[in-house]
Amino acid sequence: MSRFDEINELIAKMQEEPSQAKKRLEALFDEHSFVELGSFNTDAGVVTGYGTIEGKLCYAYSQEGVVNEKHAKKIADCYTLALKMGCPVIAVMDSAGIALEDGFSTMDSFGVMFKSQAAASGVIPQISIVVGNCLGISTFLPTLSDFVIMSEENAKLFMLSPSIYAGLDGKASSYEDIGGAEALSAKGLVHFECANEKACYEKARELVDLLPSNNLEEYSIKETTDDLNRTDEALNAIVPEDNKTPVDMKAIICSVADNNMFTEVSEHNAQNVVTGFVRLDGITTGIIANQGLIDIDGVKKAGEFVNICDAFNIPLVTFTDVEGYSRLHVDEQSDVIKYSAKLAFAFANATVPKINVVIRNGIGNAFLVMNSKHIGADIVYAWPSASIALVSKEAATKVINIPEARFNEISTPYKIASDGYIDAVIIPATTRKRILIALEMLLTKRENIVAKKHSSIEF
Repeated sequence: MSRFDEINELIAKMQEEPSQAKKRLEALFDEHSFVELGSFNTDAGVVTGYGTIEGKLCYAYSQEGVVNEKHAKKIADCYTLALKMGCPVIAVMDSAGIALEDGFSTMDSFGVMFKSQAAASGVIPQISIVVGNCLGISTFLPTLSDFVIMSEENAKLFMLSPSIYAGLDGKASSYEDIGGAEALSAKGLVHFECANEKACYEKARELVDLLPSNNLEEYSIKETTDDLNRTDEALNAIVPEDNKTPVDMKAIICSVADNNMFTEVSEHNAQNVVTGFVRLDGITTGIIANQGLIDIDGVKKAGEFVNICDAFNIPLVTFTDVEGYSRLHVDEQSDVIKYSAKLAFAFANATVPKINVVIRNGIGNAFLVMNSKHIGADIVYAWPSASIALVSKEAATKVINIPEARFNEISTPYKIASDGYIDAVIIPATTRKRILIALEMLLTKRENIVAKKHSSIEF
């Protein structure tokens, strides 16, 4: 073959119809911005490259074949470049499984990928999008990401197939039951459940726009068109007169957010705790809100979210209405103790700006671990409707025999504020304005941290 023929062959190869994996990345990135890396290494079973998302540089890989050594090396090289540049990595998961013919060396391939993810954890955001098969040991890859997005169409993520489960316990299961987006969203393994691939890519773009590129960026800021002094009179009447009807926390969150925009995270998991992102004066801020009694799943959900926000310098605002722990878990005291302590540690250990707004109830141990002043909240506000005490009114009056009038007197936010545990009792309508003032003050916050490799407490 002449040199001229070789060139023509190369040109023809470059003009071939792009693979499905490449098409997926082109759909994810800004139009015409995707640049493929290692484009002639076609037998690696993965396409890698970089481009922009909402104008922000990102790296990504998309699987299309079996996982082998070349597959792992291309992904590791992608991570190496992303870490050098301080850019997010996005994975599009659809693998045909492991290369069995490679034998036990396949384990080394996965080890290479796991080490790359571990090195990047807490340094650059990692987002996994599951659009096809993600089975067996491959399920570890998205789970090590910061956020998992999964399509309801054609996506499967599970360790063992339904047939194996049926053999183990004799119960019939479907792929959707054990590895569908709906099932895994309810369990907290998947953060965003989307209708189809296109919706997955849109959600990933939304996340990239909200998140900083790396842990050295102080804050992720975008110019806002919303009024910084906006008030909302509807908040003055949003707390129900009885103490049983849940407060509409999502309405409160949207009310204070720039342009009323709220990106909820893990919406279908532990629905008594709401987590997600808003912008406040253009600054990406993490939101955690209680909705009554809290359970173990809610504690885990809140703690994991605190750790992600703290890793990437995202301020935290909590809206508190917690009366205690769910009675459904009264027999699981070891888990209550273990994970509540870890949640308290997560808040206490977080060095980002921390603001708490007590909406209605702030009772006992559950209040203590939810970003209270006692474990390091920088600013704590309370609405006049707040009741803050060591025990609930029912326990105080019926078990400890404290007169109701006395309980009401000592649990008011004004009394707690006079003791220094509340910074101000605010008019609900002014909540957005008061949070923005506090957040602006806290942007230069610095904390001296004792030198250590890392904490021994992990969620």
